[in-house]
Amino acid sequence: MINRIDEIQDDELRVIGRPSGSEDTRKPRKWLWIVMAVVIVAAVVAATIIWSRKPGPGNDPVVFDPSTVVEPTDSIKEKVEPLGNYADTTGKAYTEHLKLTINDIPLDIYIPHNAKPSLAIGTPDIFDKNIVLVTQAADIRADNGKINGAFVLAGKPMAWGLSKKGYVGIIDDKITVGVADNSPLFEEATEKGGYFFRQYPLVDNGVLVDNEPKGKAIRKAICDRAGEIIVVMSISPESFHDFAQALVDLQVDNAVYLVGSDSYGFFRDKYDHFTQIYEKRRGGYKYENYIKWTIE
Repeated sequence: MINRIDEIQDDELRVIGRPSGSEDTRKPRKWLWIVMAVVIVAAVVAATIIWSRKPGPGNDPVVFDPSTVVEPTDSIKEKVEPLGNYADTTGKAYTEHLKLTINDIPLDIYIPHNAKPSLAIGTPDIFDKNIVLVTQAADIRADNGKINGAFVLAGKPMAWGLSKKGYVGIIDDKITVGVADNSPLFEEATEKGGYFFRQYPLVDNGVLVDNEPKGKAIRKAICDRAGEIIVVMSISPESFHDFAQALVDLQVDNAVYLVGSDSYGFFRDKYDHFTQIYEKRRGGYKYENYIKWTIE
């Protein structure tokens, strides 16, 4: 019987079995595979966690990053460009006349430039070339012919009472148009020689204000549009609601009614051309009053 172990050369060493008590030559490689497997599993787990923290459709980010937060502003409002032409730097006092159509409502818009506002009682003279724009202001009571609601003329109170919530104050040649039950401008006008009157409110901080009177008539309003004071008049008879809505869509901030219908008024343009808006009606009232803009 041939002993084949004796015939195996050194370079042909084969491990056929492991003698009892001998060292396992494969043990180091086994641990190497175990370590590599642990590393791979750890990498997969870490990648899964990172991926799960990324915001996906309908998922909120898990980690709060303040650098990605945009602080909200108090209000984001579209910039309102002025209607009037302010490129003229001559300082000449005049009234600019525009025609616009809003919601199928044709409007006349009057914009006084470089002029001083005030109130007056009694019909202004059409031959007074110092006047660049004039129109009726507060309503007159039919029962006694007096001014309806609070009215201050050059610091002198002429009427009292809260007949309507809309108000116009003129203090130090600056016009304020607003809506309020109580306004400190009445007292301030009295103290500083200013002017004040009340009328129907039409627009309050960009929001339409509905009024009780119904029916249709030529409507007129004094408006504050992004700081630009304008007088707007409907060319056709309109309801209070439709007229006020047109002012809102014109981007008016605040608006107060002026005596409408065919109330007396006129203006002068930059070429000193005189235009009468409506002729003076016969009769009239003793306390018929007007808001006017004059050459300073």
